[in-house]
Amino acid sequence: MKIIAASADRRPAPRLPSPPASRIVALASDRAIQDAFFAAAIVLARIPANLGMAGAAAGLAFMSLYAVLRVDQCVDALKRCRLQLAYPALALFSVAWAVHPLVTGRAAVQMTLTAFAGLLISQAIRPRTVLIGLFAAFAGYSVCSLLAGHTRPDGITGAPALFGLGGEAKNYFADSSSTAVLLAIVMVAVCLERRAIALAFASGAVAMACIVATQQARSAGALASLTIATALLLVLMVLRQRPPVWKAGFAAALVATFVLCALLFQPLLALVQELTSKDAGLTGRGYLWFRAEYIIAERPWLGTGYFGFWTPRNPDAIGLWRYFDIRQEGTAFSFHNSYIQTMVETGYVGLFVLAGTWIAGVLALLRRFVLTPSLPTCFWLSYLALELSKSPVEPIRPAALVAPTVMLFAALGFGWFPIARRRCSD
Repeated sequence: MKIIAASADRRPAPRLPSPPASRIVALASDRAIQDAFFAAAIVLARIPANLGMAGAAAGLAFMSLYAVLRVDQCVDALKRCRLQLAYPALALFSVAWAVHPLVTGRAAVQMTLTAFAGLLISQAIRPRTVLIGLFAAFAGYSVCSLLAGHTRPDGITGAPALFGLGGEAKNYFADSSSTAVLLAIVMVAVCLERRAIALAFASGAVAMACIVATQQARSAGALASLTIATALLLVLMVLRQRPPVWKAGFAAALVATFVLCALLFQPLLALVQELTSKDAGLTGRGYLWFRAEYIIAERPWLGTGYFGFWTPRNPDAIGLWRYFDIRQEGTAFSFHNSYIQTMVETGYVGLFVLAGTWIAGVLALLRRFVLTPSLPTCFWLSYLALELSKSPVEPIRPAALVAPTVMLFAALGFGWFPIARRRCSD
């Protein structure tokens, strides 16, 4: 009896529930949750315009800390996505022939860091969790901006146009709210897969609020691009579980449509002007493009150097600012065309490199779509449709320390995310 009693005394004590603090620590140490946090923090630091230098410093700090914590992921990004670093490398090299080397050098370094942050996010081990973080950032900001209701008179009609809570212009805010719409649709699909019906309805309500925010921004281009991207996303989500032959046929049709749109750009642009009631010059773009022809002819192959045109040191830039009654320090101004802007800054060589890397990224994503039922792949393809459909009339290109550049490179880099790794979370 004594032996039995002694052995009973040596039984392990019952395990007590873990205190809440230990659960929080476990969640904070989860690699996937860290990825979602850094993705959200990086883009959120670079959306509000009124954060200024503080926002830029915060964005760089988050990018740097994320890279330090993810050395292995940095190596993966460099190996897998090295092709997408071709244009940032060209921008850095353009210091050698830049008209304003200091301006070009500073902007090129900042843009390269921004681009690499996007590639780093694209290689996060659980892509769906990254999308949740991005959804929290973009949707939260867009809904808050809608509730705040800050408006300015639209430059064309004079109607009140919603702008972002952080003071950014209507087109930039409309880009953020459009991105939020696509992310919210993906969240609806994720919630339905997990049979979280209440969360699916909540995500749907957020999507509707972000659509309203985009419409209130009075950006006809953003609405048109959002319509295209949303339609594509819905079709991709319907097809993603279908046989590869079906998806390959749809991918081929997408490529053919893209080529056809490129060949018929002028008639399509005229149609957009008519549908959106734009003036013949497309709010001044006609004159900008006319002047750009002469500027490109002066340095056709290598351009003025990355970010080397819109600077107060350039007489041509000052003349255009005065023509459009814009403050001279408004270096955020552009030629409102991604390809013209690229040719002005980095010439025909830069345009070839940029277009080549974009095409390679899209083809890599289409390959992933054909071979996997990946929901993140559907989102990133639709995001590229959202951005690239605006590229002929907006400056959709690699820029320094802005959220769209992070997202653009995350989309382009995701095409090289390994297909076999953690398919359940892809």
